[in-house]
Amino acid sequence: MGLSSGSRCRVWRAPYPDWHQLLELCALFHTLIADLDGIYDPTQYNDRLLLGLKGTMSEAELHVLKQRMHQGRLSKAQRGELQFALPVGYVWSPTGEIQFDPDEQVQQVVRFLFRKFEELGTLGGLVRYLAHHQIQLGIRVREGPGKGELVWRRPNRATIQMMLRHPLYAGSYVYGRRQEDPRRKQPERPRTGRVVMTTDEWLVLLPNRCPAYISPEQYEHNQARLQANRARADAMGVARGGPALLAGLVVCARCGCRLNVHYDNGGDHLHTYECIERWTHYGEPKCQHLAGPCLDTFVSQQVLAALEPAALELSLTVTERVEQERAELDRLWQQRRERAAYEAERAARQYHAVEPEHRLVARTLEHAWEEKLADQQQLEEEYHRFVQQKPRVLSDSEREAIRRLATDIPAIWAAPTTMDADRKEILRQVIERVIVDVQGTSEQVKVRIEWIGGSHTEGVVIRPIGKLSELSTYPQICHQVQVFTEAGWAAVAIAQALNDAGFRPPRSTTGFRTEMISQLQRQLGVKAPRPRVRHHEWFLPDEWWPAELARHLHIPRGTLLHWIRQGVIRARQLDEPLHRWVVWADEAEQERLRAYHQRAIGDDFRHRWTDAPLAEQP
Repeated sequence: MGLSSGSRCRVWRAPYPDWHQLLELCALFHTLIADLDGIYDPTQYNDRLLLGLKGTMSEAELHVLKQRMHQGRLSKAQRGELQFALPVGYVWSPTGEIQFDPDEQVQQVVRFLFRKFEELGTLGGLVRYLAHHQIQLGIRVREGPGKGELVWRRPNRATIQMMLRHPLYAGSYVYGRRQEDPRRKQPERPRTGRVVMTTDEWLVLLPNRCPAYISPEQYEHNQARLQANRARADAMGVARGGPALLAGLVVCARCGCRLNVHYDNGGDHLHTYECIERWTHYGEPKCQHLAGPCLDTFVSQQVLAALEPAALELSLTVTERVEQERAELDRLWQQRRERAAYEAERAARQYHAVEPEHRLVARTLEHAWEEKLADQQQLEEEYHRFVQQKPRVLSDSEREAIRRLATDIPAIWAAPTTMDADRKEILRQVIERVIVDVQGTSEQVKVRIEWIGGSHTEGVVIRPIGKLSELSTYPQICHQVQVFTEAGWAAVAIAQALNDAGFRPPRSTTGFRTEMISQLQRQLGVKAPRPRVRHHEWFLPDEWWPAELARHLHIPRGTLLHWIRQGVIRARQLDEPLHRWVVWADEAEQERLRAYHQRAIGDDFRHRWTDAPLAEQP
């Protein structure tokens, strides 16, 4: 349609805004517009008014047509008769009904896919498993010259996710799962703007209207599992490879939120569980936090103890599942071999059916036959490798290995080949959640393990803390230190007594040390009564208390204690309960110590090179 001065054009039923733009453009170039009723000049008021009225009526007519078509589709869908593109494993019958794909291998792969997802529990794990075993999906071509033909393609994540979420596999006819949103519609792209709707927003849902691969209960379980695998604060999340075994399972006893996992920046991969929900959203203080390894160890011990009585049943179940999986994989391989043999035989029949003199066709068919034979040979070689690696029936040695491992579950748990993700999957099979409640700032944490079956186990976990004063046993420790100090016990004896009584300091696995007791004595303001008389029944001739000898020689007490630890001077330690040091020093020894204290700093390094012991220095 040309737009030039004095030219004519027919009425174009465009959308309403485009129609008025067309009128403005025609009026600008003095172009006439014609339809079956007459000729109109857009520059004239009456003609413009009539053309605008016709455009409005055309817009209303298009709207009515669209509404009738939409209601017709909806009515047909409500009867379950509207045909649409079916997912993998289904086809439309000639009578307009949904039925299984007539190919047996296609059905077997779909059923195997749903059984494997129930075992693995994750979408990514299922995709990797199918890729590892070279399992392909049979897909019917939807459009083009080969429409309706069966082609085999490797599965991808989007296709597998669509299959797991489609309710048709549970026998439900559904329409309107994806609806168009005009705000997301892109020009000249008719397939854009579709939004996935929730279940209550679907236009049509007719349960039990078609053959099903899985039950409705299993479909709902799969949806709940996919929902729980999301990396969200309100979801458990999928088991990952980090060392935090209870990620997604730990729940705060105060606010009911899931605890997040925080890994430090060091190389030891330590982690903590923190309740940061209120701190993140409302700026309130964090509910609680605790170190992860102690909680993981406690829960793991409880799980291993719970699984120990079921060792025999577990070994039988594992053996049965391994054989069942290998049988299913072997069945899929047999179907692939059967299909490859059929394709080769079909190519051979086509080649033999052509006249030998017709070489233009015979050469093409011969080449196709050779390709099918090569594909069949390659498939046979892959199948024989599969049989050698994983025979269908377990051998006696494999059965014995499974039985031995199942009866020794702690060995499997601690094996270096067992990954953290595997341990997490074991925990999630038996544990619903773990509720923790840190008792103030103390080291005690109340733990409640809720099992899948409905029972629960309670216990107390000791977490590491930073300060001695935060211990729940801090008052008892202070009392014991004060009593032993007033009785004249040395710090080393008090530390040993506290360790024997079961007290443990924070951030220490070896128990109390002498330095800790001395620091606590200074904080409490207690001091052991020290004998002021040198001639005591504990003393031999020329023996001193270290403090007295240090004052006598005008030497720092710390220096003298350092010499005792280095063996520079002769000293002995008293028996219980004092455990105090006693130093021997006659007049000659005192002179040697004074001279040794005034020596040059470099003498030690020089005599180390000359192998001269420090005790022989003048």
